[in-house]
Amino acid sequence: SAALEQSASEVTMYQDDETTIETPGYTYYFRYIPYLFLAVLCYSMGYILLAFRKEDIQKRMLASAISTRRQNLEGLLAMFTISLVLWLIVVAGIMYGNELLTSKVLGYYLLNTFLMLTIALSLAYLIGLFMKNTNMLNGITNIVSLGMCFLSGVFVPINIMDKKVLKIAQFLPVYWYESINETLSRYHVVSGKIAVDIWKSMGIEIMFTLALLALILAVSKYKRQG
Repeated sequence: SAALEQSASEVTMYQDDETTIETPGYTYYFRYIPYLFLAVLCYSMGYILLAFRKEDIQKRMLASAISTRRQNLEGLLAMFTISLVLWLIVVAGIMYGNELLTSKVLGYYLLNTFLMLTIALSLAYLIGLFMKNTNMLNGITNIVSLGMCFLSGVFVPINIMDKKVLKIAQFLPVYWYESINETLSRYHVVSGKIAVDIWKSMGIEIMFTLALLALILAVSKYKRQG
């Protein structure tokens, strides 16, 4: 028996200062934030835009000396203020105490959620421009929010999703948010190549926001001319 004990191999787990084996609990909290932002903003922004599309209000806005671009930018700014309140509520609602507050990657988490907020707001505004009634708004919101979240790693973790699905998901902004979230869950400290990859993903999120803003201005101008 002694010989067997000596020949038995001992398995040890290695963990350095930068990586973590266990996924922090707050990672799951951040994982579902895109669905919250998309659902809440698509509904709220949609109803607001439907109210502004009433005939009398439309005529007054068309007769205004203020350009369409300025009207849309001011509208986005007002809605951004509402969205910022939502973001602050979501951030304040994190119930993991000092575990997250003392994390060295807290800033990356917050910045990532803020970029996701701008994407969700821009997408909600763009969707709202095409809505004609509440039934249409409800259907499109469910399709966009649920479909994008299922494909991008919100409801199903990225690391167990099919590679073909992930290739399609790369064309969706939520994928890049979840990619950053999954990376942050594995590292205590972000540096070197990991930091470069995270900043690249955040840059892609910013480009999605700018592209959506450009579409909003183009669609608004086309609708007004039409």
